[in-house]
Formats: sequence, structure tokens, C-alpha cells
Amino acid sequence: MESAIVRHLQPTFEPVAVVWSDMLPADAFQFKAGRFGCILHLFAEASRRGRIAAADRESVACPGGRAALGFGVEFDASADALDHFAALFSKGLAAAENREAYRSVLEAAPRQWRDMYEYGERMHCSLEAAKEWIRHGLPRYDAPCRYVLFKPLRRTDADEDIRAVIFPVSPVELAGLTTLAGSVLPGTDPVQVPTGADCNSITAFAHAQGAAAEPRAVLGMLGIDGREVMRRRFQEATLTLTLPRSLFERMEAEADDSVFRIPAWRKLVGR
Repeated sequence: MESAIVRHLQPTFEPVAVVWSDMLPADAFQFKAGRFGCILHLFAEASRRGRIAAADRESVACPGGRAALGFGVEFDASADALDHFAALFSKGLAAAENREAYRSVLEAAPRQWRDMYEYGERMHCSLEAAKEWIRHGLPRYDAPCRYVLFKPLRRTDADEDIRAVIFPVSPVELAGLTTLAGSVLPGTDPVQVPTGADCNSITAFAHAQGAAAEPRAVLGMLGIDGREVMRRRFQEATLTLTLPRSLFERMEAEADDSVFRIPAWRKLVGR
């Protein structure tokens, strides 16, 4: 797909489309079934290496990644599960209601994850706040497809079921895209900055925004895991801005006569 936004922005890293599909491309990269893999790495494969990366219900073992992609939410499947995940998302062992059960999970976790389980991810200040987010804050949906593809935008066709476009952005690129988004949206808040894991920022929250009357962009890679991926695979200052398809199309239509045309922008980016 040719993109006016990309032509003007000339981003450092390649934008990635989130595509629903029932077909697996022959050259797609996938995690091996049963092996843990973070879907942020699927996104990175598409952006940094130009590969199509595919996820399905069999190959995504991470409960957070499954929830993010519309493959089912397991966080509150039972009272024990709710306690376990709410403790993990808040203050770990100290927050768990059933500390004996949580300690068993902690001790069974891979060694590199045990600190995370013990101290928690601290995305919420308390167990109850984490439970509230699980029950009401996380967008829930069922992806009606076999595969969710992370596909380099240039390798997509307009007739594909593109759900969103993820832009890895520098601060300057973020400024340009945010200005463009604000120019086509009503109000003064064109960007959502959601609480939660970054896999949800680039998929679940973008999906929820896509269903809104005035869909906003979603800022991501502000979590600890997201920053680690950015540091290793992109650059220290890289964030993501995910555009639901309908917003992407509105911004595409405006891009040729947008902030990208003014002399101040050209000076800022050295063109």
C-alpha cells in the first residue's frame, strides 16, 4: 500500500498494519506452538525486518497477548485466576489474597520472571485497582479470524482487513502525526494513553478506538516491557502511535495538505 503519510513523514522505522486473516502467508514468521513469545516481538519483526509475522490461538501462549489480540481473556476465568493476575499487575506477592497459591506460581515461573512475580508489575496501586482494570478497563473482543498478522504497511493491499496501523515514532515524528490527527478530529484530545501492557496498546485499545464514533490514536510503549523492546529492537526514544483504520484513512486524505507542508515542519526534519 502506498501511503501519503509515510511519503511525507519518512519515518525511521517501518509502519506495521494489524491485519485479520484466515490465510497464513507462506513466508510468515510464527512462534512455535507451546513456546512463550511476546507479541511485541512479532510487531518488531515486521517493522525492523520487513517480515509478515502471524499470531493465532495455538501459537500465542501468553495470556496477555491472547487478550490483546482478541483470542480470549483468561485473567478472570476464575477467582483464583483473578487474584493471581491482579497481584501480578499490582504489587505481586504482597498484594495476593491467597499468598500460598501465588507463591507456588512464583516459584514455578522461569527464573528470569521471578522478580516480576514477586514484586508485581506495579501498573496498579492495589489489588482492587488491578481487578477493576481487568473487569472494566481492558477492551474485550473476539477476533473472528484464524490469524492476526503484523504486516509491513508497504506489503499490504487496500482490500485486506486492516484493523490498525502502528507507527514506531521518534518525538518529532510523534509531533507530526499527533498534529495531523488533531487536525481531523474534533475536540482537544486526539490521543489515548491507556494503562496496561503495551501489547494491548497496539491492538486491543486500538480496536476499541476503532469502534468509537470519533476514534483516537493510541500512544504505546510506555510500559517497562515496551521500553525494553524499544531499546533492543528500535531506539531508546522510540514510542508507538497506533491509528485505527478509519482514523488512518482520514489522516491519509489530509496528509498532502497538512502540517507536513509548512516550512516549519520541513526545517524541523531537515528537508
